Amino acid sequence: MRLELDERPLHRAFPADLAVLVVPSDGVRALGREPSAGPEVVRELARRGFKGDVGSGALIAAGSHGVRRDLAVLGLGEAASAGREAYRRAGTQLVQRAREARARSAAVAVLRPATALAGDTPDALGLLAEGALLASYAFDVYRHERDRPALRRVVFTGVAAAHDRALRRALRDAEALAGATNRARTWINEPAAHMTPAVLADEAVRAARAAGLEARAEGPKAIARHGMGALLAVAKGSVEEPRFIRVVYRPLRTGDGGARRHVALVGKGITFDSGGLSLKTGGGMEHMKRDMAGGAAVLGAMLALAALRPPLEVRAYVPACENLPGEGAMKPGDVLRTAAGRTVEVLNTDAEGRLVLADALALAVRERPAAVVDIATLTGAVRSALGTRLGGVMGTDRELVRELIDAGADTGERLWELPLVAAYRDDLESPIADLRNVAAGGYGGAIHAGLFLREFVGDRPWAHLDVAGVAFTDRDLPGTPRGGVGFGVRLLARWACGFAAHAERTR
Repeated sequence: MRLELDERPLHRAFPADLAVLVVPSDGVRALGREPSAGPEVVRELARRGFKGDVGSGALIAAGSHGVRRDLAVLGLGEAASAGREAYRRAGTQLVQRAREARARSAAVAVLRPATALAGDTPDALGLLAEGALLASYAFDVYRHERDRPALRRVVFTGVAAAHDRALRRALRDAEALAGATNRARTWINEPAAHMTPAVLADEAVRAARAAGLEARAEGPKAIARHGMGALLAVAKGSVEEPRFIRVVYRPLRTGDGGARRHVALVGKGITFDSGGLSLKTGGGMEHMKRDMAGGAAVLGAMLALAALRPPLEVRAYVPACENLPGEGAMKPGDVLRTAAGRTVEVLNTDAEGRLVLADALALAVRERPAAVVDIATLTGAVRSALGTRLGGVMGTDRELVRELIDAGADTGERLWELPLVAAYRDDLESPIADLRNVAAGGYGGAIHAGLFLREFVGDRPWAHLDVAGVAFTDRDLPGTPRGGVGFGVRLLARWACGFAAHAERTR
């Protein structure tokens, strides 16, 4: 989708298949004075019961009610409270109404009654564009008939020339964030037979290098040299070799006088999870191609950062493998030695994500990051606790957890903090190893997983995102077509940019 700006008002702008007016609910009547609408349009909207609520939209066909071309009216809710999510939802409606009209181009105007975000500000148009770009995603490469006509061009009209530079930056940022999210969605949606650890690594390295990032993927021999016994053990049940993916973003300048201060992102990359010998049910296995969604989020965030260019070095680590019950598979009762030197007794082979993350975290903290954040589809328990609209977050650093929650509020990827209950740590004690990978009781599984990971981060500020409930959707949501959500891409990128900005302010 190509995004453009035009100073001319909507009724004078060059032709497009669809004209679009974005209005707060208390601005619907003002459409009667708009040259692209008029009193007849206002009466038609009233007849349909359109009130301009958040996420609402109406399409009026060309030739009816005095409109010269198809006209879509999109709602923002009450002007005083029309915030970030309202504009993203309007972007979703833009794509949906364009599909309804089978339009390939749209000219958009935002009416300007005072809103929480003024309609012609960079933030507002950037959010509209982001919502449209996210909603336009479709994974249809395996469909013979692709029945969603693509909206290829969106022109924001009536834009003041004085704002051009800031507006163009806002649109570029929207393209970077949404494009990286959609790339992560495709990695998640690809069948596991195609998206093997080696293919994920190859695609990630190729995409990262094309974006100007440093990237490499290491195979079993290098993984063994790193002492990553947990990653190797999880991979043993599959004929597919594991990979350890590393990506580095280095800024043109740093915000701390050129020092090598950096943050670390770690993502779980299990490209298919059968549960291993602790086999899942058939239903539980159905969507386990999504078990690499944390790794996809980290890799997507790195692509976004390559375009956003914050003055902060960011290093990413993604351990990738399959968890299958094949010959040589890891067995309950096995004891593994991790890259941290700590041993783990495996009681349940389906708690493999924390094992591969333990190795990756151990390597990440060796490089002394200023902060480390991991993200994983780690436990069904977090879905039981928080459902499918909230991700879980826990960590050792209060400020870091708050920053991540704030970044999620900014991007619409909401997080809820879970406690790291110190008393639960005893549940991970093992009689034959340093700790075991699951607790015996069966309750508090998300917290036990967090406590397990905490053992591998040393004294580094650390936070863990458990996104098992929000990484995949079986129905269309606003801005999120069915399938991989790409949850965390924009959140992590925004957090890293905010971390960099804060570091600059406090130097």
